[in-house]
Amino acid sequence: MAFRAVERRGAPVARAKVHFRGLDSLRFLAAFFVILDHVPMNQGSAGLPAPSYGALFFRGSTAVSFFFTLSGFLITYLLLDEHRQSGTIAVGRFYLRRVCRIWPLYFAVVFFGLFFYNALLPRLGVHYPVAYGLPLALALYTFFLPNLMNSLYTVGGILNPLWSIGVEEQFYLAWAPAVKRWIGVLPRLSAAVLAASFTVFVLSVHDVFGAHAGRQLCGQLKFHFMAAGALAAWWLHRDRAALLALPVFASRALQAVLLLLLLDFYFVYFIHWGLVGDEIVQLLLYPWLIVTVAANPRNVVRVANPACEYLGRISYGIYMLHMIAVYLTSAVFRVTSWWHGRLWLYCAAYYALALGLTFLLAHLSYRFFERPFLRLKDRRYSLPAMRPRSAAAPVVNAVTVPETPL
Repeated sequence: MAFRAVERRGAPVARAKVHFRGLDSLRFLAAFFVILDHVPMNQGSAGLPAPSYGALFFRGSTAVSFFFTLSGFLITYLLLDEHRQSGTIAVGRFYLRRVCRIWPLYFAVVFFGLFFYNALLPRLGVHYPVAYGLPLALALYTFFLPNLMNSLYTVGGILNPLWSIGVEEQFYLAWAPAVKRWIGVLPRLSAAVLAASFTVFVLSVHDVFGAHAGRQLCGQLKFHFMAAGALAAWWLHRDRAALLALPVFASRALQAVLLLLLLDFYFVYFIHWGLVGDEIVQLLLYPWLIVTVAANPRNVVRVANPACEYLGRISYGIYMLHMIAVYLTSAVFRVTSWWHGRLWLYCAAYYALALGLTFLLAHLSYRFFERPFLRLKDRRYSLPAMRPRSAAAPVVNAVTVPETPL
C-alpha cells in the first residue's frame, strides 16, 4: 500500500512504500505446501492414515527453497533501492528491522517448543525422547543455529521449522554489509555465492560431509537460492526493460511452458529430474516466477486475490505455528472414531481443521503479537529518503520494498 510522506523542518522523510502485487499470494502458496508436507509425517507418527502418493504432499523442503529465493529477491531489492536513494546502506537499521520482524515470534516458538517437549508432555504422561540438554539448546537457538540443532538432534515438529530461520539470519548477517561494500560488483558477488553454495549442496548429496549430521547441515545451507533471488533483484532494479524483454517474460507461450514445468514439479512429478536436477530446475524457475508475477505486464501467472494476499501477509505465523495446529488436529482425530472407514471424508476434515486452526493462530499472532513490533520497526527504523530538491515539492515518490521473513 502506498502512502505519502511530507518533509517537516528539513528532516529526511520516510519513503513511500510500494507493494509487489502477487508476491504475498506466492508466499502463502509456499507456506501451504509446507503444511501439506508436514501433515502426513505427523499423521504417521500419531498412528493415523496418511497420504502416501502425490507430489504435492512432499514439497515442503522445495517450498522453503522458494521462500529463500523470494527473501533474497525482496531484501536485495530493498538494499539496492536504499543505496539509490541515499547513496549508502544503513546496515545497523537493516539489522534492527530484522530484529523487529523475525525475533519476537522466533523466540516465542523456541520457548514454547522447549517447554512443550521438556515439561508439558512429561506432565501429560506422553513419552517423547529428548536427547539434548536445555543449556545447549538455548545456546544454539539464541545464536540462531537451529539448523545445527536439527542436524544433531530430533527436536520435534514445533521446533523443526526454525532451521530455515537460522539459515536466513546467517546469510543476512553477512549479506547486508557485503552488498554495501561490493555493490558495484553485486552480480559477480551473487554468482560467486550461488556457485559456492550449490557446490556445497552437491557435495552433501554425495555424502562428502558425512552421511548423517554433516550431510543434513550442509544440505540445508541453501544460500544459492537467496543468491539467485538477489541476481533477479539486481537485474530488475538495474534494467527492468531489458530483463522483461527476454523471451521467458515477453512470450506468453514460453511462460505457459515454464508454468507447466512448475506445476508438474509440484503436483505430478512426471518428469524426474533427480536430486541435483531438482535443485537446478528450482534455481531457474523460482526467480522467473517471482519476476513475472511481480513486474511482468505480459504475465500469464495470475495468483493475486485478496484472501491469498492476506494469508501471504501473515505467512510467517502460518509457517512458524502450523505444527501446533497439526498436533491439535491429530489429537482430535485420535480420540474420535466417526471417520473410520471414510478415508476421503477423513482427509477433507483433517486438512480443513488443520488449515483453519493454522490460519486462526497466524491471524491472532499477526494482529496481537507481531503487529506492535512491526509498528516499532516502521516508526523507529524505517528507511529515510533523500530530501526533496525543492521546498515547493515536499512529496516523496521514492519506492521501497517491505522486508519480509521467509
